[in-house]
Amino acid sequence: MTELTDHEVRARLRAHQDGGPISRLFETGEIAEETFAALGVRADRCDAEGLAEEAEQVSDVAEYVSTIGERPPVSNWPTR
Repeated sequence: MTELTDHEVRARLRAHQDGGPISRLFETGEIAEETFAALGVRADRCDAEGLAEEAEQVSDVAEYVSTIGERPPVSNWPTR
């Protein structure tokens, strides 16, 4: 995987908002303890639904989250 930009993270998560940690990452850039696990569950669900490309994209975001680690909301996240 190549390093994702903030814009690419938002683009990959747009269709996967969950009202929880994935949505917080999408909307504010916040990464909480449960974000990585939520992304893993979502990637598994995509894979089970036969959406291999979507699963790979969500897995790429999970790798991004793992690399960045926990962080509070990011200033100007939607415009970064």
